[in-house]
Amino acid sequence: MHEERIESDAAVIGVVFPIYGFLRIPLIVERFVKKLGDISSKYVFAVSTYGSVAGMGIKTFGKVVSSNGGRLSAGFAVHMPMNNITIPSFIYSGAIGDKERKLFINWRRKCDFICSYIEARKEGRIEASNRLLFSLFYPIDRFYGRWRIQSKYNKLANANLKMNALWPMMDLSYHYDEECNGCSVCSKICPVNNIKMVDGKPSWQHNCERCLACLQWCPKQAIEFDKESVGRQRYHHPDVRLSDMLMMKDREEIPTL
Repeated sequence: MHEERIESDAAVIGVVFPIYGFLRIPLIVERFVKKLGDISSKYVFAVSTYGSVAGMGIKTFGKVVSSNGGRLSAGFAVHMPMNNITIPSFIYSGAIGDKERKLFINWRRKCDFICSYIEARKEGRIEASNRLLFSLFYPIDRFYGRWRIQSKYNKLANANLKMNALWPMMDLSYHYDEECNGCSVCSKICPVNNIKMVDGKPSWQHNCERCLACLQWCPKQAIEFDKESVGRQRYHHPDVRLSDMLMMKDREEIPTL
């Protein structure tokens, strides 16, 4: 990701990412796609995960691909358990129950379908929420959600920034409590090296992607997001261990962005 341009001789490029809110894709994904060189003739596909509604994230991704001279051949939305601990408890629980296990089963089935679709180089499938859900959720996300974020973080940052510039600064809401033992797991697991250990404690550097890995994987549950996460169960996929997360981070060797 530190290169100005990313060249690939692959005929097929696939990107897997979570959808944030109703429309947004992670900023790191947007930056990655915009750096891809000559994708006009490539088969580009996307798989997005969502915790409540599919939203329009795949279409947002398609627009980014188009802005770089490419075309999104296929886009799939996969319902997975919600990991956003900052939202109300009727949407996020952190627990693995019957509902979550059913989602995992459905994903395995859909994975087979996605693989077959891509292997056959089919085109045209772009999965998104229907128009009714769009009309219900878009105004909330577009106006109330953005207003709430911009009001809160511009005040904290003593700035007047737009949404994309504010997103990396949402780590202003993270803090650690007295349970922090300085183990540095949060620093090691952050996918963009946004956390430095200062005097044995985490310090967020305002390049946050808001993946929540630092909060969800802290062994002491010592990291909180304002008051929203206090006392709430952390979410871990039952088949993923902390060692798996750290191994993937080491393999990728992502530099500070």
